[in-house]
Amino acid sequence: MEQQYSRETTSILHELDLGQHTLFIMSDGSIDLLANDEQTPYLADNGISLDCNETYWLFISLQEEFKRKGAD
Repeated sequence: MEQQYSRETTSILHELDLGQHTLFIMSDGSIDLLANDEQTPYLADNGISLDCNETYWLFISLQEEFKRKGAD
């Protein structure tokens, strides 16, 4: 079953400036990563958007990768 997704009801909980990119943590559990590049103003050209399930799996994967690297 496909889930309806609406950005209109979400808000930015946290904004993290990473230098060349900005990470936005949204109230619905999703994240957006945007390039800090004024030459490419469109999300499709300069960023990614992950829904809450993709965000969850990204962080689980990163945690596992850091655990594995720490064991080496």
